[in-house]
Formats: sequence, structure tokens, C-alpha cells
Amino acid sequence: MPQSVRYWNQTFHRIPCPSITASLLLGRWPHRRAAQTLIRCVRPDLIHCWGTENLYGAALCGFDGPSILSMQGVITTYCKTGELNDWRWKLFRHWELKSILRATLVTSESQWGLERVAEIVPNKVTRKIEYGVFPSYFDVDWTPDSGPPRMLFVGGLNRLKGVDILLEMLRRHPLRSWKMVFAGGGYLAESLRELKDPMVEVLGLLKTPQVQEEMARAWALVMPSRADTSPNVVKEARVIGLPVVASPHGGHAEYVDHGSDGLMVCSEDPDDWFRALDTLGNDYALCRSMGAARHEHFRTYFRPEKTAKAFLDLYREMLE
Repeated sequence: MPQSVRYWNQTFHRIPCPSITASLLLGRWPHRRAAQTLIRCVRPDLIHCWGTENLYGAALCGFDGPSILSMQGVITTYCKTGELNDWRWKLFRHWELKSILRATLVTSESQWGLERVAEIVPNKVTRKIEYGVFPSYFDVDWTPDSGPPRMLFVGGLNRLKGVDILLEMLRRHPLRSWKMVFAGGGYLAESLRELKDPMVEVLGLLKTPQVQEEMARAWALVMPSRADTSPNVVKEARVIGLPVVASPHGGHAEYVDHGSDGLMVCSEDPDDWFRALDTLGNDYALCRSMGAARHEHFRTYFRPEKTAKAFLDLYREMLE
């Protein structure tokens, strides 16, 4: 049976989490059963499922009331990059379609995400609701290192995030005046360490205060992703005041105005990425001016209370 806990004048019901692999093999039956147990106990008027990566969409099976599915990532699109190709991701992709079809309404934090949903299920009712940034990021002061400039990547060290492009860039251009810093885990971490490049740092997985410390020191954030609904780290960078060097393949492109508050690199050519990073890595004044551009706008735009209000308004609308 679900365990009930009270926080902030709200009730949270916790149920044991079934094994995702076992649930995939059993057609989501363990997740459906767990969700139905909770639904019988709580009797909700509306169900809101977050993401399709953890089979939460199973809660929509057998529920006849209004429902919302919020896309954290779009697995169907991510699979097209060639990165997610084992049998588990193929099953995730299958159930993602089922969840989108079943939900009354689908939300995404970016227009890019909504367009990907429309490719999967045309004419699906959708709504864009931007996710805010965790409050502590608003208190981080951007104080870039006066030593060798630090270009920072935060995320999974894999091909989906475009880290292979940065890896090849580092191989081709070993003589640089700036450091490339990686925070995160993934199968390309060892390849980065094997470069034995003194101007490359691979920090591994960091806790939030450590990430904030690295972002405060960096001259720019790098995001070469091949597909991304809307990576939080780009929003966090804009709230702190870093310029961003990014690909156009995701919702993060909505937060980068090329030449104003960052640079957009529209190719996978490592030399193009080097030129963009080298431009910023050799011009402190340019980094500061780009970081200041639209800074106050994003500090207002990414307030978390705006996200809460948008979802509360949507709940009331659907329940009416």
C-alpha cells in the first residue's frame, strides 16, 4: 500500500518502484499495477505524469479522467540520432507513443519538444510550459577565473550530447589557451582522460553546489547536443550570466541569440566548434558582454514560481 507523507501543506503518496527492466519485459504490468493501487487509494480527479523514460505513463492506463503527460525528453527523436539503440530504448519508444496517445494533453518546456511530439502524434493537444531554475542558482555570482579561461560542459558524456565532437576537437587542436572542463559521467569519460591533455579536466559527477562553483568560474558553457528537449544547464547558465556556445538541435536554442548572448554552431565539424570556443576563450570582454546580454530577462523568465502557476492554472482549466 502507498505510504503518505505531508510536506508544505501537501500530501505525497509513495509507492515501491518496480524494476524498469522487468516492467519493460512484462509490458509495463508492474508499473500499471502499482499505479492502479495508488489510484484506488487516492481517487484523483486528474493525473499528471512526468516523462516517458521511467514508465510513469503506465498510470494513464485504465484512467478515464483528464490527464497530462509532460515530456522530459523525446525518446523517439533521441533514438534517431543513433545513440539509443539497444532493445530497452526500442521498448521505451514503443511505450512513449502509447503514453502520448493516452494522455489528454501533452506539455513540453520548449517549442522544439512540442514539434517533436507533433511528429509522433499529429494534431495532439499540446501546451508549452517553461520549467524554472532551482532557486539557489539565482544566488550564484559569475566570477570567471582570471587564469586560463575555462569552457564548461555539464551533462552526459556521450554521443547524444555531442561530446564526441568535442573529443575530436581536442585531438585536432592540442595547443589552446583555454581549458575544456567536463562535469558529468558517461562512456566517453575514459576517452577524454586518455588524451592526457593538461588543458582538459574531467571532473566526473558533481553535486549541485560543485556544479554551481564550476559555472561561476567558467567563461562560457558549451552544449553541442544532437537532440535535447531543453537542458536545464543552459537555463542555469543564463540565470548566472554565462554566454552559451550551442548547437541548434533542441529547445536550448531558444535561449541563445547568436552573436548577442552566445554563439550557435550549426555543424558537427570539430573545427567549427574550435573556432567558436577560441573566439570566446581569447576575449574576456566579449564573454562579459555576452553574459550580460538578456541576463535580467532570463532571471525573470526562469523563476520557478512561474512554472508552478502555469501548471496550477492548467489543472484548474482541465478540471473545469
